[in-house]
Parts: sequence; structure tokens; C-alpha cells
Amino acid sequence: MYFCRTAWQKLRPLARKSATHLYRNVGPVRTMSSGVPGGSGDNIIYFLLCGGSFAASVFYVYKTVNSDQARFHDRLTEISARPKVEWEPKPWPPKGSEEEE
Repeated sequence: MYFCRTAWQKLRPLARKSATHLYRNVGPVRTMSSGVPGGSGDNIIYFLLCGGSFAASVFYVYKTVNSDQARFHDRLTEISARPKVEWEPKPWPPKGSEEEE
């Protein structure tokens, strides 16, 4: 019995340190992401990819609209120069669809 008591007194500080060390490692080590860019390394990469693709699409639309202005105006003048046919309504009831009895 005295042997167990002396062994416990020698090993108590070591047991106490290891028990508290294990208790501290139970919770999450990494903080959770808050969803804002820069919260973690992955979020900033997604933010840069999405922002870059959005900027490229805006630039493409701007370039396309500005470069096709002359073609657009040419098409409008061509369409407005076409001869216009006056619209006439079809007679009602349609002839030929009814059979004479």
C-alpha cells in the first residue's frame, strides 16, 4: 500500500499535465469561417476567382457593345428602308372552310 502511495505521489504531476492537455484538445482547433473574404485561405481564393470572372464578363460585354455600334446602326437603316406592306385583316368567317349544305 505504501508502494502505491509513493508511486502516485511521484506520478501525480505527470498525470495532471497529460489530463489537462487531453482536455484542451477536445474542442475544434480551427475557427469556423464567417463567410467574408479573407476569413480563411479558401475564401479569398473563391473571392478572387468570382470577382475576376465577373470583371472579365463586364469587360467583354462593354467591348462587344461598343465594337458593334456601326453594325447595329447599319442594320437599323436597312430594316427601316424595307418597303412596308399595309396590314389587312382576313375576312371573317374564312371562305372555303365551310361546306355548303
